[in-house]
Amino acid sequence: MKFFKITVLVVALAMLGSAFTVDAKVKKRRSTIKKEKQMKKANKSNNSQQCVLDMVEYQYQGMMMSPVAKVRVERKNGKVVLAIKGTSTDEKEYAIDDGEEMLKEALAIIEQEKMMEYARSYELPPEMDVLDGYFWSFGARLADGRSVNSSGHNAGPSDEGREKIHSLLFKRAFKEIGMDY
Repeated sequence: MKFFKITVLVVALAMLGSAFTVDAKVKKRRSTIKKEKQMKKANKSNNSQQCVLDMVEYQYQGMMMSPVAKVRVERKNGKVVLAIKGTSTDEKEYAIDDGEEMLKEALAIIEQEKMMEYARSYELPPEMDVLDGYFWSFGARLADGRSVNSSGHNAGPSDEGREKIHSLLFKRAFKEIGMDY
């Protein structure tokens, strides 16, 4: 009988010990998962802080003169400035109240259309003889140091990014100078 009691006691202790081991493993895993989530959250907030657009500009020139040929929105001296240059005019700068929203909207377009991956230059093949056409250029600078400068003559990437940035910036520029876009 004594042997039976000892065996039951050993089995009970073994079961109790394995329960503690399993419980400790579960607690450790929960702690690890919690730390991983915190790290992901911290990385996400760091990335969102780094992915701040400091400057975006777009230039478009075709065969016609235009009161707006180039628009740049950038942080300058603690303000967001809208710079407008016409086909035949000097550049003028305007401090704008909605600049942060414009930069956020531009960044969303740039990220969605992968515009930071644009090639430096887009050109038509040399055998194409174009008598009229257009020129465009796009530039952006992020707070984390990444930047892009891209341009083209009668050619460009196949996405809609340029048109979206063009529309966003030029609409605001025309509004600033009191003209319809």
